[in-house]
Amino acid sequence: MRKYHLFIAVVCSIFLLSGCSSIKDAISGIQTQAEKAKSGLTIDAFSLRESEIEYKGATFTVEELFKTILRDVQWEYEKNQDEHLLMVKGTWQEPLFDDLQLTDKQKEELSTTGKILIQLIFENDRLIPDQTAVTMKLKEKTLVDEKGEEILHYFCDLYLKEYKQQ
Repeated sequence: MRKYHLFIAVVCSIFLLSGCSSIKDAISGIQTQAEKAKSGLTIDAFSLRESEIEYKGATFTVEELFKTILRDVQWEYEKNQDEHLLMVKGTWQEPLFDDLQLTDKQKEELSTTGKILIQLIFENDRLIPDQTAVTMKLKEKTLVDEKGEEILHYFCDLYLKEYKQQ
C-alpha cells in the first residue's frame, strides 16, 4: 500500500511539473503581449494617433479614421531611428472593402474573425501616405494585400462618405 501511495505521489508530481512549463510559457506570452501593449501606449504613439489628416477639405485624426472604419482597434508602435511605425490592428466591419463583393457568409466570418493590419510610417511626425500598407485575412487566407497612397485615400473616402456625413 505504501508503494502505491508513493507511486501516486510521483505521478502527481510529474503532472504538476509538466504543467509548470506550460504555465511558464503562458506567463511568458502574457508578459510579451503586455510589453507590446505598453509600447503602443507611449507618448510618441499617442501623438502619432492624434496626427491630423487633411483630405478633400476635411481634417480628422488617424485615431478617428481607424477607430471609425474598424472594430476592436488595437495600436502597436515601433521606432527605428527617424522612422516611426504605427500599426493598427482591427476587425472588419461593413462597408469596408465592399468592392470585393463578399458573400453574406464571408461578411459574417469577417465581422468575427477577419483580421486587418494597417501599417503607417511617420517621419518627423509626418505621415508618409505612400508607405501605407494593409492586409486583411480570413482564416489565414489573405483577401487584401495593398500598399501605397491609394489605399490610404480609400480609407479616407470611406470615412468621409460613410461616417463624416452623418
